[in-house]
Amino acid sequence: MEILHRISINSKRDAKFLIAIHTMQIKHQVIELPGGESSLITFEIFESDQRWNTIANLIALCGGVDIVETIFSPDEIRSAKWLRMISVHEQGYPQPKMSWPFKQTDRELLCLKCAIYRQIAPMRIAKEPHLGKKAFVHTIWTNEIFCIPEVFRGLEEIQAKGYESWDVILHKSGQISEKVRQLYVPSIASPGLIANEGLRKTVCSECGTIKYYAHMRGIMKIKEEALIPETDFMLTHEWFGSGYLAWREILVSGRVASFILDQGWQGVRFKVVEVIQKQTENEKL
Repeated sequence: MEILHRISINSKRDAKFLIAIHTMQIKHQVIELPGGESSLITFEIFESDQRWNTIANLIALCGGVDIVETIFSPDEIRSAKWLRMISVHEQGYPQPKMSWPFKQTDRELLCLKCAIYRQIAPMRIAKEPHLGKKAFVHTIWTNEIFCIPEVFRGLEEIQAKGYESWDVILHKSGQISEKVRQLYVPSIASPGLIANEGLRKTVCSECGTIKYYAHMRGIMKIKEEALIPETDFMLTHEWFGSGYLAWREILVSGRVASFILDQGWQGVRFKVVEVIQKQTENEKL
């Protein structure tokens, strides 16, 4: 497991931050900003890098955006019983875009303030996605995953359980997409997230739902009794997001994650989930 930092910061040409980046020989990109007096500096660095502490101190002094992600090795993924499956290929918007999320035909809003919802019909997209070598894709603002037909054939071959194949609709024509279908997950786990102190959350003043910010750092922990037995797919009971962004994490079994890695299908990443077993009274003593 590695903690990766994606850094973005505005810097003047002679600023201390930019000088330090050059001195430490950190590979970075520079985007000139209007006016020519400053630039947008972007780069990635692992927390295990010996230069990280210096960079962290500079960020604290100079500001900037630090997006954290936890990267798991193939061996860590293959040895895990459960994982989060996250689409990393984002394309297009859910339709109709201008009225999102309030007038979507595919979802019933359960709360108008925090936008938690239940999907009731196929999702609609503007046009067929451009996938290239990707097998998975999702739309901006949503967490639902679309797959190419080959994925569904593979899941059927290994007799994976807990998913459904739903149509995806091209919005203007009303036709069914020929390139992708939605990997719909109907089952929802029981409450069981063990949130660490660093995981921020909000409580909706309208419906009382707790919504956690995106889980980016470390391993997500879930109680074993919350998981549904004899399935390969389920959603977390807990909601994540902020504002009108709301989603439940997609959990997949280790055998499904390993199968996807074996096929070389691109477009998703897996994050290890630690399953916490219930302690007996004797174990507590």
